[in-house]
Amino acid sequence: MTSLAKTLLLLALLAACMSAMSNACFLSEKVHVQITNQLENGEDLTLHCKSGDNDLGEHFLHKDENYKFSFCTNVFDKTLYYCSFAWSGQVRWFDVYAGVRYNCLNCNWRITHSGPCLEPDTPDAQETCYQYRKK
Repeated sequence: MTSLAKTLLLLALLAACMSAMSNACFLSEKVHVQITNQLENGEDLTLHCKSGDNDLGEHFLHKDENYKFSFCTNVFDKTLYYCSFAWSGQVRWFDVYAGVRYNCLNCNWRITHSGPCLEPDTPDAQETCYQYRKK
């Protein structure tokens, strides 16, 4: 291996270690997801979020409480996080992050009976509501 190749490899490893230690993302972006219980009847919400390789566990939210998590997207932005939402004996599912589908780095979701609503990242945008997906 040439001296230049060794130096470049060492720099790449150093950058990756610094990124891991600083909780920053290396060659990707950090996404923040917040999920707020906005069920109209004041019901409690149980949610369980996962990705292909990360199970975030089950969380219980009273009305207006929220759950937050952050992650680094993968280099090609194929990251997918989906959640189940349970209240009053009903269970629904939704992808809270699916690559560039929602175009957000701060994905603030309001969970309602009719579906999750994504609050806008910018003041000039409008909230967008979706339907839960079928299992």
